Amino acid sequence: MGMRKTAIVALVAMAWVGAPLQQGVSFAQPAPGAMPTEKMASSLSPAEKQELMKKLAEAKKHDKIARAGWSQEPLTQATYDKKIDEIKDLMAKLKNGEDFPLSAADKAMASPKSAPY
Repeated sequence: MGMRKTAIVALVAMAWVGAPLQQGVSFAQPAPGAMPTEKMASSLSPAEKQELMKKLAEAKKHDKIARAGWSQEPLTQATYDKKIDEIKDLMAKLKNGEDFPLSAADKAMASPKSAPY
């Protein structure tokens, strides 16, 4: 049976069983004030920025140690290289006073899940 016939039979079977078809599309959007605002680095106090810089440095150190000692597998090492580069970029932005979402820092400091710990 050709691909076209198979698709037609599948559609007819879905209609016969009574599978609901999508009847319409909603274009409704939440009001701008109702959308959650993401916390940015510019909203941090100088002490909080210093603490964030310390956490980023610790995460970078941890990732360098994990990259060197955990695995010689190229994909695992590449994952750690990417994380280290992300952390370096965020540290540079923080030093230069550039703004970025704090979720980017959380993501950079999170485990890459490429090693089983």
